[in-house]
Amino acid sequence: MDKIFVKIYGQVQGIGYRWFVLETAKKYNLSGWVKNCEDLTVECAVKGFDEEIKKFLNDIKTKHPLAFVEKMEIKKFEEEIEDEFLIKR
Repeated sequence: MDKIFVKIYGQVQGIGYRWFVLETAKKYNLSGWVKNCEDLTVECAVKGFDEEIKKFLNDIKTKHPLAFVEKMEIKKFEEEIEDEFLIKR
């Protein structure tokens, strides 16, 4: 399984975006976490199969009706990820 870290820039806070990320991750059977950051970005770490991760990334970039994603920085993630998806505070 692959593990990635994503930092999401744009209009992604105050619109239910973390819940959308959580539900999208569940849709593709991914595990990991998502959280808001003080710099008004959202970060998430995801573990799963490559094809599902690609679909997840496309959905979180394009399918939230109120979000405007300016860019996403994606890199490999080396830390352990639990077998569930959580919203961190």
